[in-house]
Amino acid sequence: MTTDVVERTEDLPDPLDAVAEPVSCVRCSTGALLTIVGRCADCISDMGRNHPDEREAWKRELTEAIESRGE
Repeated sequence: MTTDVVERTEDLPDPLDAVAEPVSCVRCSTGALLTIVGRCADCISDMGRNHPDEREAWKRELTEAIESRGE
């Protein structure tokens, strides 16, 4: 095990002070702090309840994104 020691300088921002920025959902364009394969939670829920074909397409995109990370 190794440990890296980094000397902090005052002109660097503290990463713990970083603020999350909203990302636009590709489906509804609403800003969301969390998206999964581009869709916000509201859209994922709506697809599950009202748009099963669109949900299946999104699930395929999700599977492809997960599998591509392993390569």
